[in-house]
Amino acid sequence: MKTILVPVDFSEGSMNSCRYAIRLFSNEDATIHLYHIYNDQIMIPDSSFPSGMDTDAFFNSDVIIALKQQAEETMKEFVAELRKYIEDQQLKVKVEFSLEGGDPQWEITEATEELQPDLVIMGTRGHGKKGFLEGNMAEKIMNMAPVPVIAVPEDYEDFHLENIMYPTNFNKLDIHTIEQILTLIGNRNFVLHVCHFAPEKEDQEINVLMEELEKAFENEVKNEIIKFSVIKSSNMHDALATFTDYHNIDLIAFLSEKKHLIKDLFSSHAFHKKNFFSLELPMLAMHEDI
Repeated sequence: MKTILVPVDFSEGSMNSCRYAIRLFSNEDATIHLYHIYNDQIMIPDSSFPSGMDTDAFFNSDVIIALKQQAEETMKEFVAELRKYIEDQQLKVKVEFSLEGGDPQWEITEATEELQPDLVIMGTRGHGKKGFLEGNMAEKIMNMAPVPVIAVPEDYEDFHLENIMYPTNFNKLDIHTIEQILTLIGNRNFVLHVCHFAPEKEDQEINVLMEELEKAFENEVKNEIIKFSVIKSSNMHDALATFTDYHNIDLIAFLSEKKHLIKDLFSSHAFHKKNFFSLELPMLAMHEDI
């Protein structure tokens, strides 16, 4: 059974990421665990405190209790709508949920350590595009979570998963990472496009490295599960957009270092996660220690 952790802030974007998770694993025995973090750090200013105190604010427990109760009620409504969606689509996915007060970045990371989900799926923006699931938060979770993370753009409604792109700079962990991607998304018919972006200048070493990587997956290549290619262009950003459009890429998978952005991913033309966010496609971040 797979367990998918989905942080939610009750926005339409959150509902979208939930539907994405459900459709992605609709053919498997899976549980979607919804997780909401409400703010329990409310500080109420009060100028009547004695001047000798270190702070002019106090913690109002009544406010926190009310916020928690409101979050619980909203979560129940959210779950009810999601379960109706599952019933209407005649799917078998199970839904459970939990709430926690605190800082979203740390609480989500701790939840992945406690629940040990197979995957985290989260939206990249929240209410008014200023919620706790904005793009910056998704990047942070991608770096910190000990499990794979898929970030789904707020307005993304295409639930197909037929073409996945994995850009490589011939990292020593490529074989392991590709195997993990196939295992994670394995119960579906899809093609994994393993590609390397390079300057137009011919470099025979690049072709040799790609051929060596391809040899590790001879059976998958024969069965057209994986396709390998080298893309040479003077403009790496345009080449990335053109490749994803031409091959109808549904998901971009990459190896992400926890403490750094995607370093030296495309030879001397390093891309950052923001380049992937700009494509408005779901992104799957794999980690070195997965």
